Amino acid sequence: MAQELKINGTTIKTPNKFDYEAYNLTKSGRVASGEMTMDLVAKKRKFLLNYTVISGKNLAVILGLIDTSSMFFTLTYIDNGVSKTAVCYVGAIKKTQFRTDSGSWYFKETQFDLIEQ
Repeated sequence: MAQELKINGTTIKTPNKFDYEAYNLTKSGRVASGEMTMDLVAKKRKFLLNYTVISGKNLAVILGLIDTSSMFFTLTYIDNGVSKTAVCYVGAIKKTQFRTDSGSWYFKETQFDLIEQ
């Protein structure tokens, strides 16, 4: 089943690949004995979206939601059958313009990461 994604409540085109990473943000250091100490600051997620080919129209919708002067937005996705939400910001956006079709642009190898706040 395809992964339905929503940004700020708007359904976006389903990516060809949707992965995510879970990681711990920590504060670490060493004490006088040389032993490492570490405190868990937060548990965060990074979502990796990849489109093999996407129309300029569909890409414009996505960029209009994530690449704005408002830095944060809500991502809604399904994880193991459960709807989850994360407040995110966008990392680097990679896209390669490759052709037009009747005046409409298409892009290939479009990828970006959505990083939890």
